[in-house]
Amino acid sequence: MNKSLKLFIWLAAILLFQGIIYIYLDQVLLAPASSFQVTAAETVTSGKAYYSGNRQYMAVVKTGVVEIFAPDNKLLRSLDIGTQRVSDFKWLEDRNLALMALQQDVPGGSKATLTRINPAVEGQEVSATIEGLPPASVITDVAYSTATNAIYMQVLVSKNPDLYRVYRTDANHNLQRAFLTTTRIGRIATLFDLDYLVYDNLPDSTVIARYTDGSWAVISPIGKYRLIGTVGNDIYIARVNNDGLATGILKGQVKAKFSEYRTLPAPTDIHQLMAADLAKPLTVPTKK
Repeated sequence: MNKSLKLFIWLAAILLFQGIIYIYLDQVLLAPASSFQVTAAETVTSGKAYYSGNRQYMAVVKTGVVEIFAPDNKLLRSLDIGTQRVSDFKWLEDRNLALMALQQDVPGGSKATLTRINPAVEGQEVSATIEGLPPASVITDVAYSTATNAIYMQVLVSKNPDLYRVYRTDANHNLQRAFLTTTRIGRIATLFDLDYLVYDNLPDSTVIARYTDGSWAVISPIGKYRLIGTVGNDIYIARVNNDGLATGILKGQVKAKFSEYRTLPAPTDIHQLMAADLAKPLTVPTKK
């Protein structure tokens, strides 16, 4: 075999290996989640479309108005939000209901309002209004459980560094602040039928569970970890390196030991990992 042919075979093998890695990342591990949400590093873009989990409805966020469309692109209704701005929008994963967070500047500070939208009903239902917040405070994420009806709202109250508060409300619209071990948190999540809040403690690189009575416990193993999310009562966390990149994925529960769940072909940005995708069985393409 001459040198040119050997070189060609080696180059082909390298390209094939890179292609397999790309397909794995793009189609399996890092595929987009079915729900949409805004993190502290993002903003709701005017004109952006948000689809319900079954893609039966679509919401388009615009300045001063949110439009809800039916599957045939028929405009069902327009929700006038006035001078308020949308800071977070997401459809519930198991039903055609949406949660929308609104922010409004008021004298001496700001207020944030969480509303629920039912495409089949006119208007929007106010779930909670948080007043007395520092200026420019916004709800950046919402974690909810349709089984317990508990909703936790992550509120950004200061930047550089980003500092947060978390508030909880329920089906009876009882609003209270959920005091945490730190004001520097990353992702938040709830469990399916347990009213626990799971969150990132960024200064310590640990994942913490806050229980119903306000007590808490570090649930991640020794080392540096970040929360990916929850599916049912299962919790997915990522082992991270000194650069904050995920190097491995563990799965466990609040009061059960975490175990290695899936390896990563390369260090990965934690924001690219979604629990809903990780919970899906890992399939390997079959040869035809």
